[in-house]
Formats: sequence, structure tokens, C-alpha cells
Amino acid sequence: MEGKSVIVYYSWVGNTEAVAKEIQRITEFDIQKIEEKKNRKFGNIAGGAMSAFLGLKSKIKPMDFTLQSYKNIFLGVQIWAGKTPPAVNRYLSSVSFKDKEVWLFITKSGENVPQGFIDSITRRIEKKGGKVINNISITTKWDPATNIPISPEEVKERISAWLTSCDIMVEEKS
Repeated sequence: MEGKSVIVYYSWVGNTEAVAKEIQRITEFDIQKIEEKKNRKFGNIAGGAMSAFLGLKSKIKPMDFTLQSYKNIFLGVQIWAGKTPPAVNRYLSSVSFKDKEVWLFITKSGENVPQGFIDSITRRIEKKGGKVINNISITTKWDPATNIPISPEEVKERISAWLTSCDIMVEEKS
């Protein structure tokens, strides 16, 4: 893989963040988190799902980097009600993916591969000049009572195998 790489992700409860940090641990790529300006309350799952279902865009905090200096983008997204979260909707609408190669990593609660979800994000990235190269979806479980996200150990082998299959693997750090 040629060019500089960055991991950009949005994570409400920590599952997507755990996957992003595992990719970063293995690859040592730069990493940036998409953050909403207003903190989203954990108990408001229905409100979050409805805002995603309606395609709303939330305000996000400015990021301290631009995609211009990167060729490869690893974009981490979780699924809400079968759709992209409002923060990701805002991010996708506000950046240019011109001449960028994008790898998607998706966290979800269901077992099925969300092809319609992948197609939707792919169309938006392509409309902004980018190309989606590959994707992985990881099923996670989250208990709102404990708010404990997936552990890096739970995704380590899967992420390592995915990166290897994409010829992205660098020497893994312990």
C-alpha cells in the first residue's frame, strides 16, 4: 500500500473505538476520532436510532488534521437503525475523498452483513471522489446497564486477518 494512512472513526459506546485502536496498534497509522459537539446520552438509544434513520447530521468538533496529506483512509462506523450515525453523516458530507482509497470497518449488533449500509457509504464516498477498497463488519454486543465495550482481545485475530488479506499488515507490535 502506497501513501500515508489514517484511521478516522466515530464511536458512541466504545466498540468502534476499540476496533480503531486495534488497527492503530497493529499498523501504527495516524488516528483521529469524529466527536459530536454535544455529548450524546447513553440512555437515549431510541433518539439516536431515530436521528440516524432520518439521515440527520449532528454538529461535530473540528478535527486537528485534514485528509489532504493522506492517501489511505480507514473509516470506522457503527450502524444505528440500519443507517449511519448523525456524526458520520456530517463527516461524510463535509470532507473530500478525492483520490483517496478507503477501507471501511463497521461495528454492528446484528449478525448479518449490512450490504445496504456498505453500499450507502460507498456511494457517498465515491460521490466525493474516493474509492472504497475493502470492508469488514464486526458484530459486537453492548449492555447499556454496564456500558462495557468490546475488548481489543475480542477483535485482535479478526482485525489482523483482515489487514493481512488486504496486504496492509505491518510488523505487529506486542
